[in-house]
Amino acid sequence: MSAAPSQISTLQHKAARLREALASCGAFFAASHRADPLPTLRDLAADWLRAEELDIVVPSGTAALAPDDPTRLCSSIMIGRRVVGRIDARRSRPFEEDDRAMGAALGQIIGAVLEHSSLQSQLDQYFNQNQANADTLDQLLTFGRLVVSATADPQQLALQLATQVPQMVGGERASLLLTPTDSPDSPTLVLSNGTVLSTERARELRDSGLAGLVLSQRAPMIIDETHTDRRWRSLTAQENDAPTRCAMAVPLIWGEHTLGALTVTTTRTHLFDTAQLNLLELVACHISLAIHAATLEERVSRAAATLGAAAAKIAEAVAAARAGDDTALDRIAAIGVWMTDLVEGRAPIGSSPFV
Repeated sequence: MSAAPSQISTLQHKAARLREALASCGAFFAASHRADPLPTLRDLAADWLRAEELDIVVPSGTAALAPDDPTRLCSSIMIGRRVVGRIDARRSRPFEEDDRAMGAALGQIIGAVLEHSSLQSQLDQYFNQNQANADTLDQLLTFGRLVVSATADPQQLALQLATQVPQMVGGERASLLLTPTDSPDSPTLVLSNGTVLSTERARELRDSGLAGLVLSQRAPMIIDETHTDRRWRSLTAQENDAPTRCAMAVPLIWGEHTLGALTVTTTRTHLFDTAQLNLLELVACHISLAIHAATLEERVSRAAATLGAAAAKIAEAVAAARAGDDTALDRIAAIGVWMTDLVEGRAPIGSSPFV
């Protein structure tokens, strides 16, 4: 006996609706590539169920999934066997058994889409982290090359290094304060824009503010909001653009000596975190090594020039003594005393016993 026309019509209607639903499956998974797939999933699910109102709740809480209201349909959103949320749909006419079957399938599809979106987000995060790490390694390599090939003049070296710092740690501006151990009252302050500030300004930053604080405590520090932190001494007089709102600084340390402080600033609040501060401290270690090496090389060059001049004066005095100059021996003795003072640190490098 053949099926009744009404049954055939019903089967045809169900088949058409199933084809329509299957055709839209690709749109569900395409939504997983969005930053927030839920709005698109709500629209697609509402079309699937022909609902007038639909909400996707993740996580689902403890609400009942079998409401007595026939105009409301609730289905679990599943990832495997784990319930992660629910679909809550409403319309003016009652939902039928086919609607509920489609709702169950829809819960599986949306669960798969959310899982895919989560995994994609994790992959994107890993990629961004790996890219950031690769960029950091490239920057550290460039910075390292600059350190090992830099000039022996500490101030010129400081200028070259300071220009590289903001790009490496994500700040906008940097300043490098040097406090030489042999002339502590003549600090040097250089900015990442290539400016060398006055000795008076360098002393001010050495004695107060963030640079002075990390110098005294020998510890890295972040100030999230400079406007409300009394530790920050404003640099407004030296800034030509927007004022500093967030800063971090680390001391330059070599053994027991504090060589200076490295400060990075930005016009945005709460920008820096512990990872950036650690990176800045790593950069500071490289700078400390470079400054220490440059200072030693400069001292060696000055000592060589001083000793060369002393050797020339001794040769002149010896020649004078041989020629009968009675004062020549006194000059040689004075040079000997001065060289002893130089070796024992009582005479500074670059000084001279000669008038």
